[in-house]
Amino acid sequence: MLHWILHSPTGFTVLLMIGFMIIIAIYILPVLLASSLKSPFFLGITTLDLLLGWTIIGWILALVWALVSGNGELFDEENP
Repeated sequence: MLHWILHSPTGFTVLLMIGFMIIIAIYILPVLLASSLKSPFFLGITTLDLLLGWTIIGWILALVWALVSGNGELFDEENP
């Protein structure tokens, strides 16, 4: 199988497409997290990720914002 991937145009194309799908999934990870956590800042996180996600700093900021914003509730363990 490795010979087929490395030495055929079809194998290279399949490998390229798999790599492209993985990169896209990582790129939109902040948007997916904001959606699944029901963040009230979903539109802002999506905009930041689309406009500045190609920079590493923009992507990290969008990821942290998505994780921190959560579902709008405070993460306070002392007051139930």
